[in-house]
Amino acid sequence: MERIPEPELMEEREQVISYDEADFSEGEANLICQINYYLLRKNISLGEKDLIVDLGCGPGNISEKLAIKWPNTQVIGIDGSKEMILRAEYNKNISNDQKKLKNLRYICSDIKDIKSNNFFKKKISLLVSNSLIHHITNLQDFFDTIRSLSSNFTVNFHKDLKRPLDEKSVLELKTQCASKYNEILTNDYYASLKASYTFKELKNFTLENDLSFLDVFEDGDKYLIVYGNV
Repeated sequence: MERIPEPELMEEREQVISYDEADFSEGEANLICQINYYLLRKNISLGEKDLIVDLGCGPGNISEKLAIKWPNTQVIGIDGSKEMILRAEYNKNISNDQKKLKNLRYICSDIKDIKSNNFFKKKISLLVSNSLIHHITNLQDFFDTIRSLSSNFTVNFHKDLKRPLDEKSVLELKTQCASKYNEILTNDYYASLKASYTFKELKNFTLENDLSFLDVFEDGDKYLIVYGNV
């Protein structure tokens, strides 16, 4: 099945609210565990000298979990959608864990416009994204961004949907989504599946563009993870 790109930003207020109100907590907690496991394997500990950046942070779900998991670090969530950043700030302000989120702040910016020397006072130790890659029309833009933001010691960990092989598989996943979520979110999920990349596309891109230090693997039937150093 050919890839069908979708809009890079979620800017409609109804879309943002629908996404924010959905319960993705299980998958989000799993992502934090996966990142932590990878850091432990590499014998990497994060502290007050370290900066964590969450690209395409959306309403801040992952950003908040990163800030709580590594409380001594600085965490910055970045999204190009003003509506998403407004929602992330709102969620932070009403959070029951507000006192634990003092190390978290947000920036509204298109990720392709980000340059580390313009935004950050220190180098990034951990660069994370969740369900961002499929929003990027051109893979080159995504990898150029993470390359520009990364230093030799930056750990990259990016998780995203995996594009199914055919329309039948996409419709089956859409039906599963419809049983749990509303119509807006279900339609967005359907579009996201079609806009996602395959394992082969991501793997080949890293091999062909001097990114061999990044590994790509399939996380179950629905997800892909890109991790390592650029």
